[in-house]
Amino acid sequence: MTPLRLASPRFLRWLWGWLAGLATCLALSGASAAPFVIETRLLGRPLSAAQKASVQEAAARVAALIQSPYEPVRVDLPADSCEEGLPRLNETVKRFFVFVVVKNLDEDLYGSAQPCELHDGSFLPIYGVVDLNARGLNELSREDLLDTVMHELLHALGVGTLWTAESRVSIGGQSDDRSFVRREGKTWLYTAPRALAAYRALGGQGSGIPLDPDAGHWAGKTVCAEILSGEAGEYSGRVNPVSPLTLAALEDLGYRVNVGTAAPFQLPRPGQGCAAQRSAAGTGAAPNMPAGGFTSCAQARAAGVPTPIRRGQPGYRPELDGDGDGLACETPGR
Repeated sequence: MTPLRLASPRFLRWLWGWLAGLATCLALSGASAAPFVIETRLLGRPLSAAQKASVQEAAARVAALIQSPYEPVRVDLPADSCEEGLPRLNETVKRFFVFVVVKNLDEDLYGSAQPCELHDGSFLPIYGVVDLNARGLNELSREDLLDTVMHELLHALGVGTLWTAESRVSIGGQSDDRSFVRREGKTWLYTAPRALAAYRALGGQGSGIPLDPDAGHWAGKTVCAEILSGEAGEYSGRVNPVSPLTLAALEDLGYRVNVGTAAPFQLPRPGQGCAAQRSAAGTGAAPNMPAGGFTSCAQARAAGVPTPIRRGQPGYRPELDGDGDGLACETPGR
């Protein structure tokens, strides 16, 4: 029998080093495989159960766009640090979160959002805030609320809000001199490489993607119905698509994205305008409205009217809004 010999100290050191390296690789692999999560912390006027569900669904949809791991960070910030009315933060933040605040805003706004504090090094947001307008909130359909919250969450993640060098200052005071936009005459253009490449792949031309005058949204006439369009609010009754442009804008900020989540999307053809996308959004040719309005929801649906019908839209009648919440014909088959 061959005698069993003890391994040499040199071999044992090598073995322990190899095992430690393997453990590190497995730990990193597990961290990178963890899904990106958006936690919502509700403040302000209470939401209904259905509204809370829509906010959670919007957060899940936007989080699914991102594959980057979140870098935990310790924060100790006084109350009102990012926006008046926010609580003090003294915690280790382990995942991205947003305060969702329901309060009165200007009547022409559905909501607003901003990132709050940026990581050192990556300049990605640590957390954010989304304000929803209490005025008219109950009149939003499920689809319109989803669309609004997704739009604002993208702003909280930095899309449209971290495109200038002056906005990119980290929690530790580091500055980033990158700017993703520039002005040519009276027009703002987005020029960061990944979204610009996506724009050109869709047939867009020019040295940049035209932006709205606020330099934080794609120009409405350039993209028409898109989640970050400056005219997204014109396309109600559906969740506007997250196009390759917006997904690539997340990449330009430094996120690793799930490329399979980009929705099918086409830029409007020259001379066509936004008519085709308006029709796809259910806001195309108006259905025939009988004198005095529809007598039933079945009649409205048969005429091609998208339901529920919001107060103020053609076809809305209080008699069809049984609970008086501003949404007529919201129950299928009613």
